[in-house]
Amino acid sequence: MNDKTEQKTEQVTEQVAEEKTEQSVANKADSENMQDQLGSWQTKIDEAKHHLKTAAEEIGKAFEKLFKKGPSAEEEK
Repeated sequence: MNDKTEQKTEQVTEQVAEEKTEQSVANKADSENMQDQLGSWQTKIDEAKHHLKTAAEEIGKAFEKLFKKGPSAEEEK
């Protein structure tokens, strides 16, 4: 190869390396952002599960009172 070709090859190689580094940094930032969002969503999902479980328990109690023989739910409280 001649000097001009070698010089151009070196420049292109350096440019590709810089772009690769920049993309790697951007990917890492994106990954960290996504992990933060996932953590936030997981907290919300856990909270929703808790509230749904509580609601299901209350609905179960309501049906037990509704179909219970003897004093009505109003009288029992």
